[in-house]
Amino acid sequence: MPRPAIGTVLPSSNRMVERVLGAILPLFPEVDGCVARIPYWGQGLGQPADGYDLGSFREAAWLLGHAGVGVVCWNGTRGAALGLAQDEALAAAMGEAAGCIGITTVMATVRVLERLGVQRVGMVAQGPMEEAAAHAAGLPVKVTELRGLGIRDNAAASAVEPEVIAGLAREVAAGAEAVLIWSTNLPGLALVPALEAELGVPVLDSASIGVWACLDALGVDMSKAAKLGRLFTLN
Repeated sequence: MPRPAIGTVLPSSNRMVERVLGAILPLFPEVDGCVARIPYWGQGLGQPADGYDLGSFREAAWLLGHAGVGVVCWNGTRGAALGLAQDEALAAAMGEAAGCIGITTVMATVRVLERLGVQRVGMVAQGPMEEAAAHAAGLPVKVTELRGLGIRDNAAASAVEPEVIAGLAREVAAGAEAVLIWSTNLPGLALVPALEAELGVPVLDSASIGVWACLDALGVDMSKAAKLGRLFTLN
């Protein structure tokens, strides 16, 4: 019987999701990870400014389907600004093309926040404040504090120094029940354990949420990854 596998679709300019997969999947040696890319290198570049080029996603998912993946995930956060309905349609199109479950990081984030019982979050986002605010407005929770890094060139996000992200996470944590590091190209995963211990609330790295969603869809017991953060203790 083939080994279970997860499929990840990521932006062409992203350098972080594969690092996150490389950090998490060795804890689950029974699961393979397969990756495909779609064109995207900045706000409105490579994808329509107000939607998704579904053809590129269908082709990426179709190719992942050749590897027999059991789930395919768009590990990107654009859907928060575009609206959850667009992500749900995208997930359905990818799932049909790949012949398996389709999911997105934004859809999974909604699920995670529900499971945590969180209603108030602090958010650290990649883009300028107006773009960050559009993302915050698309989530079904109150964003109590918001910080935007002002980055429009998606590839540049992976080069942000981790201590910058940690500092902003501390700023937005006041009065929040959780902190979101909101870009799958920001280096957040390694910061999570120490920040959770310091702040006393879940710290959620969006790229990690996409990986969690894939493992959750396959019914994988994620307790082996509990050291990476509260996310991996959710049932």
